[in-house]
Parts: sequence; structure tokens; C-alpha cells
Amino acid sequence: MTADAAYADIVLPAATLFEIESYMTYGPIFRIRERVVPPLGESRNIFFIMAELAKRLGYGHLYPQNEAALLHHVLKGTGFTVNDVRAAGGSVRIPTTMMQYQKWEKGLLRSDGKPGFDTPTGKFEIASTTLDAHGYDALPVYTEPQEGPLAQPNLARRFPLVFNSGSRVTTDFRSQFHGIPELTRKRPEPTVTLNPCDAAARGICNGDLVCIRTLRGQVVMRAIVTEDIMAGTIDANMGGGGPVGPKAWQENNVNTLTDLDRYDPISGFPIYKALLCEIEKAPERTATIAMDSGESFAVLVDAAKTSRNAALSHIDSDRNTTMSVTPEEREHDTTD
Repeated sequence: MTADAAYADIVLPAATLFEIESYMTYGPIFRIRERVVPPLGESRNIFFIMAELAKRLGYGHLYPQNEAALLHHVLKGTGFTVNDVRAAGGSVRIPTTMMQYQKWEKGLLRSDGKPGFDTPTGKFEIASTTLDAHGYDALPVYTEPQEGPLAQPNLARRFPLVFNSGSRVTTDFRSQFHGIPELTRKRPEPTVTLNPCDAAARGICNGDLVCIRTLRGQVVMRAIVTEDIMAGTIDANMGGGGPVGPKAWQENNVNTLTDLDRYDPISGFPIYKALLCEIEKAPERTATIAMDSGESFAVLVDAAKTSRNAALSHIDSDRNTTMSVTPEEREHDTTD
């Protein structure tokens, strides 16, 4: 159970993808995902939990209520039935149009079918009439971060480093997978990346345990000292603070450092970057633990050093950011 679920009065347990029959689509590919193991305990397919709630509210007829009905629903208009897909081995390629270019000339972007873009003017708007109509600047405007060395020089004397978080690593997906020993063995603790100049000024060496402080709180992480990050800035791992995984991940949530009162006025997105912080060597006496940055580039470079022809045994848990281009897409892109 997640930390968020612990606050709930009623918990409706959702089954994992391994416990349900479902489907996936990737471009024109439709594939049935077979159930691997029965659902544990009272867990159910999360879609049907929601469908049952819809039924209790009087809207059940709008939602498929079982797996067969769900597969039938998603295949509508494809020309395939569930039996067709199963007979084809569980996967079919749905006829589809390859990527089209200059769609604005063909009327493919607007609901009325007219040439142009889906904007109030029908034009590609550098100055947004929609933002202007809602009282915002029509053009992008740079705004100095409210908590930064220029906006708050006095605060910057106490917290001279610019804080950043959110970079992806290959051993987790945001806050997921910290309970998998094979992954946490490679990154048993969250890390913070800083430049050698900033590290030397604070007596910090690669692999040291360090304390990161902001106005709001502090966390403890392992230092990665590298020229790959600009002096004056740091990058701290996200994803900690959950109820599973090593103690260091559970106890150190990077959001302890961030500011919920600072957010983008248009999107409402919170500020996870461009804040002020300070780093110092942690008072705890612990052995130095050196870890790589956990980024895809570091893994690929390390593999290349081992063998140019060796197959990569490492799997990126955030694979959606590193998908390669399919041959069909590459061919179409070079011939169109």
C-alpha cells in the first residue's frame, strides 16, 4: 500500500498488469496482454473498480463491465474482433495512415476541416490570442525566479546554490521500483550531483554523505562530484519518501526542499527547480559509497568501454524516454 493510500478511509485494491487481461497499443499495433497470475487477495482490475462505481452512480451502461466487453469496445472500428486477434497470436496491425506532414494545408488540424491551425485565428500563433483573452501575456515572457540569486541576493548568501530536481535515472521510474532489490542494489541511496568546484569549497568528495538544505527543510543524499553539471547548481534525485525500499530512500523525499506556494500562474505546475539551497557534509560518519549518475548515457558509455559488440544487459526502467525510431518511420521520414 502506498503512503497516500494510508490516509484513505476505504482502500480499493487494484491488481497489477500481471494479474489482469488487458491490451496495449503502440502506433498501429494492437496486442492482448494475457494474465500471468490470478489477482492476489481482493484486488481487481482498476478499470472495473471504476466501472462498478459508475454502475452504482447510474452510469454503468456507459462502461464495459468485464474483460471481454472491454476488448470488444476498444476494437470497435478496427475491422478486427477479439477472436481475430487471438487467432493471429494475440497481436494484429491495424490499418492506419502513416505520419502526414503539412497537415495544416490539408485541413487535418481543424474540426471544421478548413486549412489552417486549430487556433482562434486559424494561424500558427506566435502571440497566443487564447492567453491574451484570459489576461495573460500573449508572448512568452522571461520571469526571474522569485527564489533565486538575483531576486533574493540576501537569501542567496545563506543558500548560494541553485537547486534542481527531476532528472531521470535508469533504476527507477519516478517513485516506483524502490522495492526491487536488483535495482536498489545499484542505487541503494538517493544522490545529488554537484560540480567539483562547489564540492571542493565545502570539503565534499565523491561518494560522501551530504545534507541538502533549503528554507523549508533538509534531506541527506550521496554526493556525485562531476564536471557534467555547471558550477553553482546541483541536481537532487526525486522519488524518495515512499513506504518501500531502502531506508535512505524512504526517509529522504526531495519535496521536503521544494516550495508548494511557488507554481506557474498559467498551468499551476509547481516549481521543482530554480530554488536556492546549500550543501554540506553530513555529520554522520559513514563510509564513502561511489555511485554513477544513473542516467542512460552513463550506462551506455560504461557498456561501450566493456565491449563494443556486447549486448546491453541493462534495462532502462524509464524506457519510454529512450525508444528507438522504427524502420518504417525512418524510411518514411527520409523519402517524404
